[in-house]
Amino acid sequence: MISEDIKYKLMSDFSDFQNITRKFYNKEISVAEYKGLSGKFGSYAERGGNSSMCRWRFEGGRILPDQMKFMFDMIRRYNLGHMHFTLGQSIQFHRLNGETVLALYEACSEHGIYNRGAGGDNPTNLAASVLRGIDPHETFDISPYVSALSDYMIEQVPYLKLPRKFKVAIDNGIDDAPHATMKDFGFHLTANGTFDVYACGGIGPSPQMGIKVGEDVAPVDILYYVKAMFMVFMNYGNYKQHSKARSRFLPEFMGGQEKFLSVYHETLDMVKEMEQLTINPADYAVPITKVGVVDDAVLNYRIGKQKQEGLYYVEYHPAAGFVEVPHFLDALEYASGLHQVEMRLTPDQSVYIINLTADEAREMVKLLPISAENTFESSISCVGNTICQIGIQDSNGLLNSIFRHLKANDVDTSKLPRLYVSGCPHSCGVHQIGTIGFHGSVKMVDKKPQPGFALMDGGSDEIGTEQFGKMIATIEAVRIPLFIEELANILNSNDAVDYATWRKEHNDEYMALVEKYN
Repeated sequence: MISEDIKYKLMSDFSDFQNITRKFYNKEISVAEYKGLSGKFGSYAERGGNSSMCRWRFEGGRILPDQMKFMFDMIRRYNLGHMHFTLGQSIQFHRLNGETVLALYEACSEHGIYNRGAGGDNPTNLAASVLRGIDPHETFDISPYVSALSDYMIEQVPYLKLPRKFKVAIDNGIDDAPHATMKDFGFHLTANGTFDVYACGGIGPSPQMGIKVGEDVAPVDILYYVKAMFMVFMNYGNYKQHSKARSRFLPEFMGGQEKFLSVYHETLDMVKEMEQLTINPADYAVPITKVGVVDDAVLNYRIGKQKQEGLYYVEYHPAAGFVEVPHFLDALEYASGLHQVEMRLTPDQSVYIINLTADEAREMVKLLPISAENTFESSISCVGNTICQIGIQDSNGLLNSIFRHLKANDVDTSKLPRLYVSGCPHSCGVHQIGTIGFHGSVKMVDKKPQPGFALMDGGSDEIGTEQFGKMIATIEAVRIPLFIEELANILNSNDAVDYATWRKEHNDEYMALVEKYN
């Protein structure tokens, strides 16, 4: 429920975006200058400086029917052929010219898609459990609080001057994908229907787990906590050293964790006294009234059962999040015409289409035929150095070369884990939390530098056992598909249940395999 005043403020500097974009494409300002100016509008120039991307911000990943119809129209009108699901539950369109970026930015705001703040030093898109409100296993529906938090963060964008970008997550207690305990700020639902609150976490250089700043917090009070963190970050953050400006460096910058906690709770008390931020969940509740016929014969790897009687969801996970646009157009057109059907972008580069009847779910799978069919096929990567200005290696190219190699050699991938691949150490492919992760590097071969990837081992984002992986090797990029093939063959020949189970009992064998390719 974004007010008209906030909508006006979010678009009030659009003319600035127009001016800098046209200057950039007229070669009047550099790529670096443009990056510093365009980021807050959710757009960056791509490698080479001849094209741009634009990021569409869907709070909590939720895409409503009218937004699906709008997206369909925009893809057709502007021939948007390079579409990517991001780990931040947003959508990026790539290989765009400047005028198309500007036209899309303006049109999005008219359809409740507010891309202001989708980049730069702002609160980024809210990460949230994708199956909230429909998961048969959840004990509490966080949906109203996701909507309230999403709106509040958008409302704050025009008024904030943060040292660096700020990632917020909220989970439903059973879904670890939002990474609530390792973001700049996160809300983790407890078994009591309350939230434990974490601050100053982050993945990338010098990763940190979040510090618990609140325990058993009533859901109606969560906005007080995020507002207090905004204030502390602005008042005490490092505005001078960009590489040390993320919130995970804040406690050290303030003089230690104890000092940070003291200041944070003093600020929280002040916010509670001075402001009225209590959430009324009824203002955000959207009941699902649709009812279908129970037909569990439809269930498979891609189709799941909702807690609403006779309703199902379909997962679409294209390789590394790069969308097969013609198929997705068909899905958008079909879904936008169905009763109460919406899409939910996930933090692992896929999208769920929810509130489908069994027959609608079957039809959706037909419209989206090319999708991950097991855990390994749902491996993720960032866009890589063919698009990203700061990427070291082609992470997306590596992942696709692994897929092609294993398919060409008819390798059974069902026991392999998900891979997490980043083009550089910044962890846009969250390689640090993967059981097996890679980040772009350089490998010396015969005293000559070759494209390579550092192999990360033992990361976990599972709630309660979170940990960052450790680098154990650097492998030449061209040899990584062979490494993964040999690992798959070992798993299959040992009749292992899966990689995690096998690894616990065969650590020495795994390390010997790593050393073979190191």
